[in-house]
Amino acid sequence: MIPCQHKDNMQAIQAEFDGQVLRPEGALRLLPGERVRLLIVRTGNAARWDMARLGGRQEQDERLVEAGLDVWADALDREDHQ
Repeated sequence: MIPCQHKDNMQAIQAEFDGQVLRPEGALRLLPGERVRLLIVRTGNAARWDMARLGGRQEQDERLVEAGLDVWADALDREDHQ
């Protein structure tokens, strides 16, 4: 894992998009006029889920487990938490 040299400059926040502007749900450690880079990650919204398309994936999931991908995913999770 590569250490992050700028982790003290990072801040995870929640925000809501009103159609034009992202509105943070809490205070930001920023000065007025300061420029930032954003990485947008959508949170889950059940209203957007296509349950008909998402259903019936059990066979595919079983094939992935048989291929050992569950073990691989567990190993990656353990590595992330070291």
